[in-house]
Amino acid sequence: MNDHDALLRAIGENPEEDTPRLMYADWLEENNEPDRADFVRAQVELARPGLSSAEKYPFVRKNVHYLTNFVRGWKAKLPQLKDVEWGDFNRGLIEEVRATNEVPVIAHAAEIFAVPGIHVLRLWRLTNGQRLARVPELTHLRVFRVIAGASAPVLRALFASPHLHRLTVLDLHGSLVDDATVADIADGRFPDLAELLLGSNVVGDAGANALVASSPLANLRFLDLRGNPVADRSVRAALRRRFGSKTKL
Repeated sequence: MNDHDALLRAIGENPEEDTPRLMYADWLEENNEPDRADFVRAQVELARPGLSSAEKYPFVRKNVHYLTNFVRGWKAKLPQLKDVEWGDFNRGLIEEVRATNEVPVIAHAAEIFAVPGIHVLRLWRLTNGQRLARVPELTHLRVFRVIAGASAPVLRALFASPHLHRLTVLDLHGSLVDDATVADIADGRFPDLAELLLGSNVVGDAGANALVASSPLANLRFLDLRGNPVADRSVRAALRRRFGSKTKL
């Protein structure tokens, strides 16, 4: 494995970390791609917390310059896959892939996740969780979002996958998530889960209690249960005691 491949592998395995991306920027500069290197560094700096407006300003200018003049060309070099849409650049790389449903993701998984930095999957709908669950490249995912819904059986079939254990964000707003589905989420199969968005579903008191009792959800920093029939006041109080201000009811 050469330096370039090693860097891309490091980015893929640690998409949240800045260091592999900055090392990749160094490699780009050393290999006659100074503009791309500068873009990566500028976006990494912009993403750092705590910068003042004055500190951000030079990086904002660079970012606008590259977005206007270079990004379209860089994006055109990505694989052109039927029914697959690439997201925007973040911290110098494309991180998100989008599709209407799971079919093109299954068909093109190897090509999609060969792109360094891809760790976010956004589907409009999920129709066959069992088939998607068998895709080994799902190990790259940290964020999974379904925009327009999925049924509880389809979601539970997906959650049986051995390849989804590294999720940190699960966004199922407006699906048909029920108590049994929440029990699956709470049982420890997603030990790194930090954000769980379940607004406008059909989660009741039993599902909420499963979340309260879940020790594996110790890393959860945001829980959205707005628009669900969690009616028991004691259950709602238990959610607030367990997750505090991180809970939206």
